[in-house]
Amino acid sequence: MKKDTDNPVPGDDSVQKAIERAKQELEHMIDLNPQGMLLVSRDGQTVRANRALLELLGHATFPSVLGKRLEQLFPCQDGALFDRLLHSTSGYESCETVETTPSKASRTLRFTVVNPGARGDLAVLIVHDVTGEKEKAKHLEKQYKREVVEALMGGLMHTINQPLTVILVRAHLMRLALEKGGQPSAELEKSLRDIVTLTMQIADTLKRLETPGDYVTQSYTEGVDILDIKRSGGKDARWKACCTHALDSLLGLLDVHEPGAVLHARRTTDFALHLARHLGLKEEQVEIVRLSASYHDIGKIGIPDTILQKPAPLSPEEREIINRHSEAGFHLLNRFPFLNEAAQVVYAHHERFDGKGYPRGLSKERIPLASRIVAVADTFDALRFSRFYHDPSPLENTLREIKAHAGTQFDPIVVDAFCQCYRDIDAMFPHASPVGQLS
Repeated sequence: MKKDTDNPVPGDDSVQKAIERAKQELEHMIDLNPQGMLLVSRDGQTVRANRALLELLGHATFPSVLGKRLEQLFPCQDGALFDRLLHSTSGYESCETVETTPSKASRTLRFTVVNPGARGDLAVLIVHDVTGEKEKAKHLEKQYKREVVEALMGGLMHTINQPLTVILVRAHLMRLALEKGGQPSAELEKSLRDIVTLTMQIADTLKRLETPGDYVTQSYTEGVDILDIKRSGGKDARWKACCTHALDSLLGLLDVHEPGAVLHARRTTDFALHLARHLGLKEEQVEIVRLSASYHDIGKIGIPDTILQKPAPLSPEEREIINRHSEAGFHLLNRFPFLNEAAQVVYAHHERFDGKGYPRGLSKERIPLASRIVAVADTFDALRFSRFYHDPSPLENTLREIKAHAGTQFDPIVVDAFCQCYRDIDAMFPHASPVGQLS
């Protein structure tokens, strides 16, 4: 007999609690959103509204809105509009209509409905006063140029903010519908968490954009530019400085557990930067190399001292543990929006050109170029400077070792660049032992 998954078994507290928790999170999000928003049932009754919606309607209290049908709140020329929107199975739909309130001048409203498809019994409606925004823009046009630019930026912020809101609302509605229909799979649950996390990261970046100069765009197609989320807000030096200070502190803590970690990171960074510039990388790419090389081993912060300081070769079990540091470093750095690209580089800096590396077995161009550069710089430093388990290697032996692994462990192009400038790289830092010279 088929179980009715749309109706939880009475008394199933775990399901009911999950449903209630998901609904509360959705309602909380609606309350805090600066856009006019309502939570409505499929038959068009208002279940929840936020303060911005009250202001849009000109109401003073929530009881004047809650329980009312949408056509009562928004008398429109298109009488079937709300029924059509609420029963849409697309998950997201938007349309404009003229409001026909006898006591007020007509205005154009844009309604955006977000729902979980056929399975959910609740939907979220976002309401935007198109006429009001246009009138505000006309008023500001009579003022100073700076204010006009800021008004345009405000419009841009709305254009960005609404899709972000839609993503978040859809995630919450999907979760609510899934809870009612049974527990979602682990993979789907992870996807929903990722949607919320990434959206909040973008929203956090947007909060730091205060003036027109903070907006950085990039070319998308001919004649069309789009906002560059990662580079926008770049003038907020204090925020980035706080983040890098925290990461530098973690690196200093790692130095306690693995003495020499800070110096290794510093040398590897300088070697990698020299290689990147020798390869002709643009400054934006060079900066990614710098950041990723600086923190390429930061994931080792969670590795036991007995492994980090072991003066002998590692056992297979110990090797498996230490190999996790690439992924750990990725997850740590990826929490900072301005380090997302560097995090990907750190994730792949132990991949091999032949695909036999870790943690994902990437090969050739699937490995970020910055990762391939850091890999050579990291190996050069590991061989040329002493470690717990070996003495420093002479320069000629180190060069021979790296050349021998071109095309297998390393990118041949990066190795070729290294061979052209290895003397300059080797001269950057003093060595504890005599430096071998090639004839």
